[in-house]
Amino acid sequence: MAAECVLLYHCGGPEWARLRQTLVMLRLRLRMVEPRQYGLPLETVASGKTEGRFEEAGETEESFSEPMMVFCYLDDSRLDQALAALRRAGVPQVGLKAVLTTANREWNSRQLWNELRRERQAWAQRTQTREDSEC
Repeated sequence: MAAECVLLYHCGGPEWARLRQTLVMLRLRLRMVEPRQYGLPLETVASGKTEGRFEEAGETEESFSEPMMVFCYLDDSRLDQALAALRRAGVPQVGLKAVLTTANREWNSRQLWNELRRERQAWAQRTQTREDSEC
């Protein structure tokens, strides 16, 4: 089985130190994903076997700067443990979170980012519609 890890996007500055520390204390491997890796499949990035594969990633036609986390190879209890630890630690909120699945493992980072943004927008619209109907 592959080693548990968390892919981190735009979580490298000092304001994210507590997030990184919390994940390391849980013995989760951290992979800081660089823009030149955005075109590689998520499974490849999670494996850490990206050496020499940057040229395959191509240029990023659309970059993003919003923080994003992808939990890879964690079972449900470990994922719950990690999320609870992050809440307790009071780390800054990461609005875009995902789990590596068989459905998204071949997606690249950009595809996942776009999907998570669409889901968040749809959720916000449903919430707004519900609030409007309650008035």
